[in-house]
Amino acid sequence: FIDRYSAPVFGHYRAWILAGQICAGVLLFVLSFFDPANHPYYLIATVVLLTTVMATQDASTSGLMVRGLSPKDRARGTALRAAGSALSGILVGAFVIYLLSDMGWQTVVWLMSALVLISFLLILFFPLDKGWKVCGDRPSLTTHFKSFKDQRVRHLLWIKIFVGMGLALTYGLKSIVLIDAGFEVGEAALISLVYGSVAGLLAAMLIRPVVDALGGFPVLAIIAFLTAVYCVSFGILFQDGLGETETLAYVLIANALTFAAFPASRSILLSYCNPTRAATDFSAFISVEGVFLLLLAGTGAALSDVISFSVVLWFGAAGSLVGGFIALYGKGSEQEALAVSGR
Repeated sequence: FIDRYSAPVFGHYRAWILAGQICAGVLLFVLSFFDPANHPYYLIATVVLLTTVMATQDASTSGLMVRGLSPKDRARGTALRAAGSALSGILVGAFVIYLLSDMGWQTVVWLMSALVLISFLLILFFPLDKGWKVCGDRPSLTTHFKSFKDQRVRHLLWIKIFVGMGLALTYGLKSIVLIDAGFEVGEAALISLVYGSVAGLLAAMLIRPVVDALGGFPVLAIIAFLTAVYCVSFGILFQDGLGETETLAYVLIANALTFAAFPASRSILLSYCNPTRAATDFSAFISVEGVFLLLLAGTGAALSDVISFSVVLWFGAAGSLVGGFIALYGKGSEQEALAVSGR
C-alpha cells in the first residue's frame, strides 16, 4: 500500500511518514492516561499500535532511500539512519530515565507526545519526494516475496542470518547479563539504552568510510569475524562470572557491532530493491530477517539457564564464522548490483 498509494501534495513516502507522526503523537497522548502498573493490557495494546505505526514509517523511509539515494550515497545514508536510531535512543532513554522519577509517568509521556508532534512540523517543511510519480504494484501478499526470487537477495539473507547469530544472541542476552551482574533495573536500562546507543552511534559513523572503501560484503565479513572473537572471549569469561566492568564492556561491544553491521548490509540491500516497489522489497527483507534473528535471540535467552551462557555464545560464534566466510564470496554480486543501480 505504501508503494502504490499516497498524497502527492505532501510527497509519496513523506505523506506516510507525516501520518505516522500524527498517529504516534496521539497514541502517546492516550497512553499517558493509563498507569502501566495498573493497566498493563492497555499498555500492551497501545505499544502494538505504536509498533505498527513505526514499522509503517520505517518502510516508508526505506522506500524514500531506495528511490532518492544514488549508489555512492547509500553507505552514508544507511550510516546516518543507524546513527539517528542510536541518537534517539540516547535522547529518549536519558530523558525518560532521568525525568520519570521526578515528574511522573503522565507528564513524561505528554512531553514525548509533544516532541513527536514538533518533529512533524520539521518533516513537513522538507520537500524530499514531493512530486514523485507513484508506480507501485497492486497490493497483494505475494508482492512481498517477489524480491526473494533474486538469488542475490537470498544470498544476502543467508549472510545476515548467520552473521546475526552472534549479534542477535549477544544483543538479546544484554538485559539478563546486566541483572545477573548486580545492576538495578534503572541502571541496566541506562547502560543498555543510553551508553549502548552512544557506542552504536560512534560505530555507525566510523564504519561508513570503511564501507565506502571496501564495500558492504567485506565489511560484513570483518564484523562477522570480530563477532566470533567477541563471543568466544566472553564465553570463556562467563565461566568464571562477569564483574560490572566486564559486563559494561559486553554491552557496549554488542551495541557497537550490531550498529556497525547496519550500514554494511543496508547499503547492499538498497541496491537490490526494485524502485517501483522500494518500500515493499526493503521491509519484506527486514521482516523475514527479523523473524529468524528474534527466534535466535529468544531461543538463546531460554537456553541460557539450561546449557549456560558460554555454550550459547560459542554457538553464536560458530554461526558468525559461517556468515563471514559466505560474505567473502559476495563482493562480485555487490559490484554487479551497484553497476545495474548506477545505470
